[in-house]
Amino acid sequence: MIEASKTDWAIKPGDDSATTLRVLLAEDTPINAEAMKAMARRLAVEMDVAANGLDAIEMIDAAEAEGHPYSLMLVDVMMPILDGVETTKRLRERGYDADKLPIIAVTAATSFDEIRSYKAYGMQAFLAKPVALKDLRATLQAWGHRAEEKPAAIPAAILEELQGQFERRNKHTLQAIEDALASDHITEEAIGGIRRVLHQIAGTATTFGDAKLSKAARKHENALTEIPHEQDAVRKALEAARKSLKQRIKS
Repeated sequence: MIEASKTDWAIKPGDDSATTLRVLLAEDTPINAEAMKAMARRLAVEMDVAANGLDAIEMIDAAEAEGHPYSLMLVDVMMPILDGVETTKRLRERGYDADKLPIIAVTAATSFDEIRSYKAYGMQAFLAKPVALKDLRATLQAWGHRAEEKPAAIPAAILEELQGQFERRNKHTLQAIEDALASDHITEEAIGGIRRVLHQIAGTATTFGDAKLSKAARKHENALTEIPHEQDAVRKALEAARKSLKQRIKS
C-alpha cells in the first residue's frame, strides 16, 4: 500500500499517454512471485522475476544492453544473498538513478522509521505485504502504466495451486525441524535451511490470511539467526519452533 501521506515520498505522476511498463520483481519466495505475476497478468503488465538481488542486477544490466530496459523495479526488502536495500544501493552506484529506474520496496515492515530509511537508501515508494491488487495497480499507474486492464479474475486453478504450494512448504518446514531434532548433531547447513524456509513462510503466510503464522515464523527465524551455534541452544530454539508451528500448520 502506498503511504505517501505518512512520509514525504514524492509519487511520480504518470502522463496521459498510453504506456506499458516493463517491471522487474526481485522476490526470493516462489509463491509470492507467482501471486505477483498473476496480478501483473491481470493488469496487462510485463513482469520478470529475479530470485535475489544479484540476479536482479544482472538482469537489469542485460536489459539495458539490449535496449529494452526495465521501467520499474519492485524489490523484496528481505532476501538472501543480496537484500533489497543492498541491491538498491548497488544499482544507484551503477548509475541507475530514480529517473532511470524507480525502485519500490515490497515489505511487511511499514513503520514510519523503516519506511523513511528505504527512501534514504534510494527507493521511491513502498508496497505493504501482502500486496493487494488495488495497491499494485495504484503503484503502476503512478509510474505511468496506462495499458488496458484484463477484466478476468486470477484463475481459480492458479490460486488453488498457490494454496497447495503454501501448505506443502509449511509441512516441509515442520518436517525439517522434526528431522533436525531427531539427529545426533544439528549441522549449520540444516539450521540455515530451516531459517530459509521460515523466512519464506513469514513472507507468504499473510497472503493466505494467516498473520499469526507469519509472525511466529519470523520470530523463530530471528531466534535461529541470533542464538550461538551450540547444540543445546539450537535444540531449544527448534523445540520452541516445532511447538509453535504445530499449533498453526494443518496436518
